[in-house]
Amino acid sequence: MAVTASIAQLLCRPAASREKAAAARRYAGRLEAQLASFDARFAGQAAAAPAYCETPVFILSAGWRSGSTLLQRMVMAHNLEIIIWGEPYAAASPVLALVDQLRPFSDDWPSPEYFVEGQAEELSQSWVANLYPPAASFRAAHLAYLETLFADPAAQLARRQWGLKEVRFGADEVRYLRWLYPAAKFVFLVRDPAEAYRSYRSRLNWYARWPDRMVSDPYDFGAHWGRLARDFQALRAQGIGLLVRYEDLDREETVAALGGYLGWEVPPRGRMGRVRGWQGGNSTRRHWLERALLRRGTGSVAKALGYR
Repeated sequence: MAVTASIAQLLCRPAASREKAAAARRYAGRLEAQLASFDARFAGQAAAAPAYCETPVFILSAGWRSGSTLLQRMVMAHNLEIIIWGEPYAAASPVLALVDQLRPFSDDWPSPEYFVEGQAEELSQSWVANLYPPAASFRAAHLAYLETLFADPAAQLARRQWGLKEVRFGADEVRYLRWLYPAAKFVFLVRDPAEAYRSYRSRLNWYARWPDRMVSDPYDFGAHWGRLARDFQALRAQGIGLLVRYEDLDREETVAALGGYLGWEVPPRGRMGRVRGWQGGNSTRRHWLERALLRRGTGSVAKALGYR
């Protein structure tokens, strides 16, 4: 009888393990909680100050073919002291990978006894299977990575300020970047998803995250657009960043708001010369199923942003 009970207990372990893994996945999706936990636990450990620039500028677009490259050029047009990197090392997802490193943090992980500060002086006589550098070093390493990748090359080009534009970053990435750079500037860009998809539809093979999240159909495109657009709306409601529409980049009040937010003049779209890059599809005819899938992917946020 005892043997039978032991076997039953052994067979039940996989179910318990699956539930633990599911709970971990749910927790990992709430980066705001992880950052708050990190700050609360390690508030007394000072982070290193940025070496070059405390106010990087991040241009974040709701997906591809939304005018992010144009806006990138507009932001740099009259400020020769800034460089905005363009989707740097996109397939490698360096910032996304850094964000994922914060997801396990909680009120009880890492255990306080893991940190070197809590160990005895003679480490060879201590249990050191889990021996962690201070949490301040973890945070400083993240800052040093971004400074080395983005700020150092900017300084070598005599650019005092740096930034980047991306088409994959949402709320979690914004929270992470503000965690490292509290004074950073964020410009959120959206375009009519139907027009953006019309330009993208001849491609249908770019990655939201390489190698397993390819945007390869109208629903995927709409869902990617909708997730980011909803995040942008929520961040704006919290007083974070400036949200602009591609269709309004020629409007005087829009470029004035951009200039006021960034602190320098930004020219309207019409004053920017054309620069030939990848040419998207220009077919105006879309199958009704494409339109239906795109609408299903974007959800109600498109209408909330003024798009039919």
